[in-house]
Amino acid sequence: MKALPLLASASLLALCAGVAQAQTTAEASNAIEEVIVTAQKRAENLQDVPISIAAVPATALDRGGVQTIDGLQRLAPGLNISAIGSGFVSYTYIRGAGTNVIDSGSDPSVAYFMDEVYLSGTAGLQSDLLDVERVEVLKGPQGTLFGRNAAAGAISIISKRPASEFDAYVSGDAGNYDFFAIRGGVTGPLTADGAWRFRLAGAHRERGAYTTNPAGRDPGDIDNYTARGQIEYQGEKLLFRLSGDVFTSDNGMTNHFLSTTAVTGFLSPEAGARLPTDQSFFRRYYNVDGFEKQDTQSLTARIEYELPFATLTSITGWRDNQFKRLQDQDGSLADGYALGTDQNDITISQELRLSGDSGPVRWIAGLYFYHGMTDRRDTIDSGPDFAVPALRNSLGTYGQNIDTKSYAIFGQATYDVTDQFAITLGGRYTKDKKVSDQATDPFGPVGAYFVKLTPEWDSFDPALTLEYKATPDIMVYASARQGFKSGGFQSLPGSLALASTVYDPERVRAYELGAKSQWWEGRLTANVALFRADIDDQQILRIPSAGLTIIDNAGKTRTKGVDIALTARPVSALRVDFNATFQHARFREYLSNGISFAGKHQLRSPDRQISIVAEYTVPVGEAGDILLHGEYAYQSKVFFDAANTSSMNAYQPGYGLVGGRIIFRPAKGDWDFAVWGKNLGDKRYFRNVAISGPSGLGTPGDPLTYGVSVNWRLR
Repeated sequence: MKALPLLASASLLALCAGVAQAQTTAEASNAIEEVIVTAQKRAENLQDVPISIAAVPATALDRGGVQTIDGLQRLAPGLNISAIGSGFVSYTYIRGAGTNVIDSGSDPSVAYFMDEVYLSGTAGLQSDLLDVERVEVLKGPQGTLFGRNAAAGAISIISKRPASEFDAYVSGDAGNYDFFAIRGGVTGPLTADGAWRFRLAGAHRERGAYTTNPAGRDPGDIDNYTARGQIEYQGEKLLFRLSGDVFTSDNGMTNHFLSTTAVTGFLSPEAGARLPTDQSFFRRYYNVDGFEKQDTQSLTARIEYELPFATLTSITGWRDNQFKRLQDQDGSLADGYALGTDQNDITISQELRLSGDSGPVRWIAGLYFYHGMTDRRDTIDSGPDFAVPALRNSLGTYGQNIDTKSYAIFGQATYDVTDQFAITLGGRYTKDKKVSDQATDPFGPVGAYFVKLTPEWDSFDPALTLEYKATPDIMVYASARQGFKSGGFQSLPGSLALASTVYDPERVRAYELGAKSQWWEGRLTANVALFRADIDDQQILRIPSAGLTIIDNAGKTRTKGVDIALTARPVSALRVDFNATFQHARFREYLSNGISFAGKHQLRSPDRQISIVAEYTVPVGEAGDILLHGEYAYQSKVFFDAANTSSMNAYQPGYGLVGGRIIFRPAKGDWDFAVWGKNLGDKRYFRNVAISGPSGLGTPGDPLTYGVSVNWRLR
C-alpha cells in the first residue's frame, strides 16, 4: 500500500519533465479559458467581478475527485469545512468567519445555496455533488444579493441545465475500502424546436468504513443515492424551469474517537483506565452500534420573463430534510453516553427580483421571504462510566420546535462613471422572527421544564464597491460590506435558566482591496485581494465540562490577510494553479464565564492555506494522450475551541495532502480511463476535534485511498 505514493511521484516527475521540454514561446491559443460566474445574479467573466471568488468548474471537480462539498477546501484556500460523521453535519468557515454551533436553534455563518435557493441549517448540507456545472465560493459578506445568513460568505452550487440537443454520460469509480460510485445523466429536447427540454441525473456512492471496530459495527461506512430531474421551457421572452432533487443515505455512525489521554471531559477516571490498549488511529472500540440516515426532497421553480425595461425573475423553493442518527458520544468502549437525534426541516422560500441595464446603470432589486419549520428531538442516554457522578445512569430528552420567518428587501446598482471607473451601491434590510417551543427533561436530577421564546431581529446591511479598469486586462477594486446573521437558542440546555437564554445576532463589517489581472497574452491570470473583517458578537459554542453546553457571543473578532490566485499556462500542454490565503484571525474581546479568550486563535482558521494543482498533457501518438494531474494542499495548525487547547490530539498541527490522477484519453471515442490516489502520503490528521473540558473527541481525516475511474459520453 505504501507503494501508492509512486503515483504522485510519477505525476510530479512528468510535470517537471514537461516544463523542461516546454518551448519558451507560445501561441495565443494557450490563453487561459474564460470562467463565467453568476455571483452578482448575472453571467459575467470572473475577471470582471469585483469580489474575491473561487470558482471551481465541473472539470476541476472531476479531476480532483471532489464528490462532496467538503472536498472543495483542497481547491479553495480560505475555506475550511470540518465535516462530521459521514459528512452530513459540518462546520464551515471562510476567512476566519463562521460558527461552531450546529444545533437546530442556529444558522450557519456561511450560507449554502443550490441554484440560488438557500439551504437551511447544518444537517444535510454535505449531500453528494451531482451533475454540477460549477461551485462558486464567495468570500466575505454577501448580504446584498444572497442574504439569508451569508455573513461570512456564500457557497453557491450551480447544476447543469437542460440542453436543446441530446447528450448523455456515465461515470464509474472503484477503489479500496470497497469504494464504488456510479453516476450519469441525460439531456435533450422534448419538442422538435427544442423549446421544451429535459435533464435527468442519478448517482449511487458506497464505501466501507475506514475505522475497524472489533466490538461491533464499524463506524462511518457510506451508502448514498442521489437523483435530479429538470424540465425547462425556453421561449423568446419566457424561461420556465422546474427541478426536483432526491437524496437518501443509510450510513454508519459518526466516525470519531476519544483522542486525548485526558478522559474526564467524557468519562470517569476509572473507565478511562479500563479502555483497551490495542487501539490505533483507525482501530477503535465502541459500545454503541449507531447510524446516520438522511432523506431529502426538494423542488425549485424558476421563471424569467423579459419585460420591456427589465427582466423579472421568480425563484420558489421547497425542501424537506429528515436526519436521524445514533452515535457513541464518548467515542469509546466505555458506557459513557450515547446521543440520538431525530430532526425534520421543512423550508419554503420565495424570491422576486427585477434586473436591467439603463444606460450606464446596471441594477437589481428584489423581495425575499423565507419560512423554516424545524422539529428536533435529542436523546442523551448516560451510563455508569459518565464523567459526572450525578448525571450517570439517566435518560434526557430535549425537544424543540422552531418556526422561523424572514423578510427582506434588497437592491444594488452599478453606475459606470466613465468607461473605466464604476461605483456599486447596495443594501439589504432583513427582519427575522423566530419562535422556539422547548419541552425538555434533561438527564440528571434537574426536573422537566417548558420554554417558549419569540425573539425578533432586524438589520440594514449596506455595501459599497469602487472598481477601476486600468487596462482591458487589469481591474482594481475596493469594497466595504456588512453582513448579518440572526440570533438563536441554546443546544441541549441543562437548566431552565440556560434554555431561556437567547444569544445575540452576529454582525460582520468587511473591507477588501483587490486586483484582477491577465498577462502574457492571456496565459497568466493573477488575482490578489487584501481583506479585513471585524465580527461583533460572533456565536460560539463551548463545552467547559461534561454535561454543560453554552452558546454565547464573543465580543469582537478580527481577521485580516491576503488571498492570492495565480493560473499559468506557459504552453498548451501545461497548466498550473496556485491559490493561497494568509490570514490572522484572533479574538479581540471574548469573556465567557469569567474567562477571557482575547488574543486566542479563531476556531478552524489556519494562518496559512495553500493549494497547488498542476496538469500536463502527454501525446501518445495516434492512440490519444495522457493527462497527468497532481495536487498539493497545505494548512497550518488549527484549534477547535476558544481556549486553544493544545494538548496532543486536541488540536490539529499543520499538514499537507498530496493527490494525483493519470487519465488516458483515446484519440477516438468519447471515453477516458483514470487511476487516482488521494492522501498519497497516508497522513494522519483530524477533520475536527470536539473539546469537552480537558478532553477531545477527534474525527479522523480520510487515509490513503486509491482507485480507478471510467467516463463515457454519448452525443
